[in-house]
Amino acid sequence: MDKLYTVTLRFQHPAWDEREGLPYEVTAANKKEAVRIARSRAEHDGHLPCSGKGLHWLKAEQENET
Repeated sequence: MDKLYTVTLRFQHPAWDEREGLPYEVTAANKKEAVRIARSRAEHDGHLPCSGKGLHWLKAEQENET
């Protein structure tokens, strides 16, 4: 069963409006798949590859179900 994840893309040298990271909401079976999907979306949006921003990180966190 797929779960909802928020994957946050962060940069080593972010612009002023990227300091909190760029969130992507993803439905996936696990964290690895969520990061893969978010990476693909970030590439499509033009955020990756990120020239001039140094390294980048993607972190997946599962949304709490209430």
